[in-house]
Amino acid sequence: METTPTLDKYYRHLELTVDWISRSIDRGRGGSCGYYLPPMGWSAPYPETTGYLIPTLLSLDPFFPARDLPVQAIRLGEWLLNIQLADGSWPGGFYRSRKSARPSIFNTGQVLKGLIALYENTGESRWLESVGRGARWIIAGIDQDGLWTRKDYRARLTPSYYTEVARPLLQLWKISREDIFRRRAQGVLDAILARRQPDGTFSFWSFDERSPAFTHTIAYTLRGFMASALLLEQWDRYGKPCERALETLWRKAELRNGRLPGVFTQGWKGDYRFSCLTGNVQIALCLLTWEDRERDLRLVNGAAKLVDFVCRKQRLQSSLPGVRGGVAGSDPLWGSYLPLRYPNWAAKYHCDALRVLINRLQRELGDND
Repeated sequence: METTPTLDKYYRHLELTVDWISRSIDRGRGGSCGYYLPPMGWSAPYPETTGYLIPTLLSLDPFFPARDLPVQAIRLGEWLLNIQLADGSWPGGFYRSRKSARPSIFNTGQVLKGLIALYENTGESRWLESVGRGARWIIAGIDQDGLWTRKDYRARLTPSYYTEVARPLLQLWKISREDIFRRRAQGVLDAILARRQPDGTFSFWSFDERSPAFTHTIAYTLRGFMASALLLEQWDRYGKPCERALETLWRKAELRNGRLPGVFTQGWKGDYRFSCLTGNVQIALCLLTWEDRERDLRLVNGAAKLVDFVCRKQRLQSSLPGVRGGVAGSDPLWGSYLPLRYPNWAAKYHCDALRVLINRLQRELGDND
């Protein structure tokens, strides 16, 4: 495999981030710790992000075949099976005991992604049976408007980033061919699509209606639409409406050498006092997904700048195991998104962006041979 100094750098960052994820699992009592907070140490395990770490681990097996990443992924899946609630859901927040667990729609959706990946990897029915129970619990809460207004922990408002709950429903539909999952997922997507504004933003794509949107939840919203569009083979309906937002984010990343503001208000007014590092690499993933259709090297360059910014902020050396190789919530570390913490979802998306970017650059090298 041909490499360059840039690719070698990306491999090094990828390896250290995988090391960090493995440490989060070693300390996670079955799952992956949600974050590391110096000097307090590792948090309790987080079911939501443990779930969507599984596809990341499985996708990285070709990069690190000696590390038994699929074995780690299966162990995480088995923990998730053990903590699934009687109604089919998974709990929100950090997991401490079944007694304190409360069902969460968004978190259940993210767990489904991991169990679906395990089913596709192993063919074992136990994963799919669990997914079916969780998915039926999710769709039971969708009202006639295509939103969750009763079982949703936000109660009055289903945030627009719940497009990422529609996505695993469509993944299950592709496997099971049960059309109820497609219909319910499209109802959600259509309801959120109606929130699109003329400038490409979406109303309610933040954690609540009174707050500006972190790039993290902006990327969730766009990524959910784009992945769903590909699953449905309906790019014009669900992918194309994201393109104006992606073009705006690409331009802003180019102008600041990969440094996006941590939050945007409506009208694309950004707060540059901090960056949300998770959002940076998630936006990079969105650009690379779009580029896979458009074949536009501008988008690859923009994604690389976003990833490079996070690489520059990643601590490659530290005596603290939860800092070394981790990705902070914010830059600077005390910024408004998860101040002082190193979340496992930042590491997950950093790995995903690095993997996709490496593969894309390898393809470019091959095309130029």
